[in-house]
Amino acid sequence: MKAKNAIDWHTQIAVDFDKRYSNSKAFKERYVIWTKFIDKYSHHDFRVLDLGCGSGIFTIYLSERNGYTIGLDASEEMLKICKERMRNKGASHVDFINCNICELRSKLNDNNVDMIICSSVLEYLDDLDESLALISASMNRNGLLIFSMPNRRSLYRKIAPVAFKLIGLPKYYKYVKNVCTLDDIEKKIKQYGFNLLESAYYGETPILSKTFRKFGLTQYSDNLFIAVAQLSL
Repeated sequence: MKAKNAIDWHTQIAVDFDKRYSNSKAFKERYVIWTKFIDKYSHHDFRVLDLGCGSGIFTIYLSERNGYTIGLDASEEMLKICKERMRNKGASHVDFINCNICELRSKLNDNNVDMIICSSVLEYLDDLDESLALISASMNRNGLLIFSMPNRRSLYRKIAPVAFKLIGLPKYYKYVKNVCTLDDIEKKIKQYGFNLLESAYYGETPILSKTFRKFGLTQYSDNLFIAVAQLSL
């Protein structure tokens, strides 16, 4: 079946996507940096939401470091993997919900959360502003948002759209809606009450990143950035 959107695409690749955390250098790097940030900002009393949780690898990790965790994803196939991982890990204080981000408020039943993470999610959303408004409205005062996005300053991100037009690769690029710089997203999230606390670049580009990282120029080589913002409204 031909994928119509990012949800269909990730549903079709769900099993292979999950395996990448074991066999892909890029996904192993993603795991290291994300768990580092999760460790730093988690709290045993926090109610946490993993928005666009995918195969649940970070949802389970969060559940071991916070009071209660919800994994939300629109792909049933991804959630099957989540629930299997939950059983295998014997995880508790965690639930998974099948829904789209537009249903977020109703699914939370007005029980706001203390922290939301979005790992490689925001780039696929049709309306970034509406989604950020929903995220802000779903958080408690001083709530934390940890998210990643494609880094528009990287040379790879400048080449990717050209390559996709010419040869149709990378295939996932068909579903990417939002690519920005860290400065761009900092300005945007301020509109919804968030202040940026810290950030880091990651997502190695072969050869390029090794050289650029030595000179502190990761914003021009690494494909992604992760950021932490706090709600001040």
